[in-house]
Amino acid sequence: MAVSKVNKFHIFAHLSIKESLLDELQRLGCLQITSIEKSSDFHDWNGVEEGSENKTSAKLNKVKFCIELLSNYGNERKKGLQSLISSKETINYDKLVEIAQQFDYESLFQQCTTLDNELSHLKLEENKLNTAKKEIQQWEDLDLDFSEIDKTKYVKYILGSLKKNNFNNLVQDIERETKTNLIQIIKEEKDKLYIVIITLKEKDAVISNFLQKYNFEIYRYSYPFTGTPKQILETISEQLLSINKRKKEIEQAIIKLHRNNQLIYPVYDFLLINQEKEDTKKYLKKSERAIVIKGWIQKKHIPALQNRIKKRFTTYEIDFSDPQEGDEVPVALDNHELIRPFETITELYSLPNYYEIDPTPILSIFYFIFFGLCLSDVGYGASIAILTYLAIKKLKLEGNTKKFLKLLYYCGISGIFGGLIMGSWFGDILNYLPPMFSSLRNFLMQKLALFDPANNPLPLLMLSLALGVVQIYTGIILKFIDNVRKGKLYDGLMDQVSWLFLLTGIILLLLQPPILGRISWIIILIGIITVVSTQGRTKKNIILRIGSGVVALYDLIGYFSDVLSYSRLFALGLATGIIAQMFNMLSTMVNIPYIGFLLALIILIIGHTFNLLISGLSAFIHDARLQYVEFFPKFYQAGGIPFKPFALKTKYIKVEDSTK
Repeated sequence: MAVSKVNKFHIFAHLSIKESLLDELQRLGCLQITSIEKSSDFHDWNGVEEGSENKTSAKLNKVKFCIELLSNYGNERKKGLQSLISSKETINYDKLVEIAQQFDYESLFQQCTTLDNELSHLKLEENKLNTAKKEIQQWEDLDLDFSEIDKTKYVKYILGSLKKNNFNNLVQDIERETKTNLIQIIKEEKDKLYIVIITLKEKDAVISNFLQKYNFEIYRYSYPFTGTPKQILETISEQLLSINKRKKEIEQAIIKLHRNNQLIYPVYDFLLINQEKEDTKKYLKKSERAIVIKGWIQKKHIPALQNRIKKRFTTYEIDFSDPQEGDEVPVALDNHELIRPFETITELYSLPNYYEIDPTPILSIFYFIFFGLCLSDVGYGASIAILTYLAIKKLKLEGNTKKFLKLLYYCGISGIFGGLIMGSWFGDILNYLPPMFSSLRNFLMQKLALFDPANNPLPLLMLSLALGVVQIYTGIILKFIDNVRKGKLYDGLMDQVSWLFLLTGIILLLLQPPILGRISWIIILIGIITVVSTQGRTKKNIILRIGSGVVALYDLIGYFSDVLSYSRLFALGLATGIIAQMFNMLSTMVNIPYIGFLLALIILIIGHTFNLLISGLSAFIHDARLQYVEFFPKFYQAGGIPFKPFALKTKYIKVEDSTK
């Protein structure tokens, strides 16, 4: 319905205008350039390989390194959600080229590399010092010079740790073998002791056996610092302070560097544009004097392409042709502005095949109605609509972000309508208005409302199921139309019309209208006969053909389960109102003097915000599920390849092409 028509194109041009031609095509931004197949007439032409791709990639990596380093410490650039919703600075393409030519990114890269290397070295030293500090703190109360411990001639110092429950046994064993020793506890932890054993070197072998017996962990000092543990810790603290001071100096230098080199961002985008162009060259073919470029273009953009190239070049030729059978045709959706936001729902599932129906126009109607029934509250819908409207107007968004917010805006409007017909205004908050507003309350919650799901849920449930029937019928009819469009009228009559007869007859029978009692049975019989006799028509054996048709009747269960799935519209709409009423009731139960009103207000704000988020998310997900699981399988052929134009794709800025 709204899949944009595309044509295949071939551009033949003199080799001398290759670079300028690619520049123009990229700035135009409406072509998808593809590779030339081996089976084509140009498969034996040479590829366009110049080695400039690697040079551009190297430059891009250098600039990317600078941005990553500078952005970690600079605060001018927005990050996270703020960067997502902020508008990009617009720069003219010619100005962008001028900026990139004048900006000395090599010098900036050298400065960034030097600062980053020094910062990495300082962090490494800091980690080493912290590790040493943590080790030596265990021996802080030991009054021995670590650097002199292993230099004594007769005395042996053994430092280490063991479990508490082994200490007394170790002491007894050592004292039993030798009296010439001193054992001192330096530090005590929960289940561990740090001790020093001072003994004669001639007793080292004997004591070592006991140490192994009780799993004594010997500590060996391996750092270059001299002095007692306290002196060493002071030295380490001084060095850490010096490192932190230098780190702050480097960070300030990086911040200053970032502030003075904001043009690094447009330079990055310029290189990104060039990288895209270099990557595209691999799809081109060249002869001794000419190049050929192949790809796809939307039909509506063909005049723009012809006018653009005609103004700038003379040595070229363009050939357009329709897609052929077997071509992988890229898909671009082309819907009305009001429908375009709902393309998000289609794209989340999958784009349609180029030759199939785009479900977005029909989906938009059902999605809008279903979301309103699920959210079903004027206050919640208005909150979503107002917030998204302000975001769209104030933040100057673009692309998919703007399209998604427009979808949420429509969902908010839908929620308002759903709330109006159910009389829900932040639940039943209107019931708590003073008596003077009783006439307004009665009008909004009773006269204007068509349903009261809390007291009489059946009408809303029936409406939900009826909408399900309508959507399922729509899917079957769309498949019939698609078959007719493809010249498969017989398949449409046998596969869709037969089921429409059968389902319609069953529905009429369930509704039991007095006049159509017998007619409904006739319609059912026609449907059954048609389904049984046609659903196995591909089978050659008559028994298998009839058997397949009988088995196909089992699909009735699938249709009924699909209809029952739409009861979620009723359930979600009811749940939203009940939870909102619960929070309203909770707020009235706060009877604390002076601060009761404030607490009630907090309960209302938190409660309704929570309900809005949960109900809104549930409505979005379950509404989409009905489209994907119940609606799409009836007719939709997904698997389309997205149309990816060769364009000025950027990350940080928006490029304006003044030549358009």
